[in-house]
Amino acid sequence: MQKPMNERATVRCLLAGGVVAIPTEGVWGLSASIAHLHAVQRILNVKRRAANKGLIVLVSEWSMVDHWIDPAWSREWPIESGRPATWVVPVSASCPAILTGGRQTLAVRRVTMRSLSRVVAQTGPLVSTSANRSGRPSSVSRYQVVLDFARTVDYIATGRTGGYQGPSMIKDLVTGQVLRGGHA
Repeated sequence: MQKPMNERATVRCLLAGGVVAIPTEGVWGLSASIAHLHAVQRILNVKRRAANKGLIVLVSEWSMVDHWIDPAWSREWPIESGRPATWVVPVSASCPAILTGGRQTLAVRRVTMRSLSRVVAQTGPLVSTSANRSGRPSSVSRYQVVLDFARTVDYIATGRTGGYQGPSMIKDLVTGQVLRGGHA
């Protein structure tokens, strides 16, 4: 039987500026604290991901990114039920371009998976992107993450994904348009 996530070790690594592989709601992700932008850049390098694609930011509370949200936008965050969705929102000029991919928007997901929410509450917002090389399928098991990333990340958490299939749905919060479909 697989152990639950070792939250203490995960938090310690993230606060020290490390890159971790961590189970999320539907797939395994590569994460770093947004307080350590050098670690965010390492994720892009490890994944071989183009910087202009932007990244998802995980929060435990929407207010964690209020300082980056465009003040002209009404900040009406969604009331969620069911599977968490990633929301694309307008940002101010103070939001780091490495997070947005140079766009005027940021992708944000409020995590509801208990262990992941506790980690984010302790570390602050985290960058998250699926644990795979760019263009390859997302990792859904710790075993696959170990095979692909054991030599390139600082820590691989224990635990399981939240049980959803595949990456989260991405929606534009202003228009409601679905930008990437999700799975149940």
